[in-house]
Amino acid sequence: MDFGELRKDVNFTNTVNNFSNALDKIEKSLTTAVEFKDFDELSTQERVKMDNYLAYAINSLYWMHLKLRGDDPNEHGIKNELSRVRQTILRDKQIYERNTIRPVLDKAAAGRFIKHGLHVRFDENGERIRDCSSNKTNDNDDVVMNT
Repeated sequence: MDFGELRKDVNFTNTVNNFSNALDKIEKSLTTAVEFKDFDELSTQERVKMDNYLAYAINSLYWMHLKLRGDDPNEHGIKNELSRVRQTILRDKQIYERNTIRPVLDKAAAGRFIKHGLHVRFDENGERIRDCSSNKTNDNDDVVMNT
């Protein structure tokens, strides 16, 4: 690139070159995504990720365009659109984590714990309740017979 009079300003030339390289990488990535031929063969989750990626990338590029033109992107509708896409990405992440990372109850193990009495129960006073059959009292035990 020819920077003319600004050629001697190292900070400016580095910034412009870095920006140019970043745009080239974004262009290459977007071209690959747009020219993807097997979109119909993707799973629903992969399609959602691809759509979110494209929406966020395009809106981010438009935000950069407004910024480079000197407009304030915060006063433009693009800010709301980027926020909406971010919320969609977070919602997709929550759904993915709920379906894959959540703990699963091992019903067989829980049944064995209960069957073998490995749980401890307490009454209202904080005293341990033993077995249900040992809590039954015989009403005749307290009666004293005088003969």
